[in-house]
Amino acid sequence: MPPGQRPAESVSRARQGGEELLPVPRPARGPHEASRPAREAPPKQAAPQRESREPESKLSALESRLLAFEARWWRASGAKTQAISDELELTPERYYQHLARLIDHPEAAAEQPAVVRRLRAARDQRRAER
Repeated sequence: MPPGQRPAESVSRARQGGEELLPVPRPARGPHEASRPAREAPPKQAAPQRESREPESKLSALESRLLAFEARWWRASGAKTQAISDELELTPERYYQHLARLIDHPEAAAEQPAVVRRLRAARDQRRAER
């Protein structure tokens, strides 16, 4: 189709009441509208399928970031302390407080099992030494 021309009718893909609508004729454009570009239809989005999706994590975005951050291996504690401030915008004290509470949540163990096991073992060892 040449630029600037539109088809005589457009097809609507919207569903209403469970059935697809038939093509709807559109009025012809007047001479004052000929220079305006035609609007494009928004991309069609698939309906969410609740049955086949995995249940969403109940962890907040911050909690997920904390676990992912802790999964990285650090050679020097000073580098980790600086990265906590820079990347997470938390003080090291607040970071470790959040982390201590987080490792007791089953959702955290489901998301990062190795990290949670390692942190729980370190905590248990510190408690046994007291």
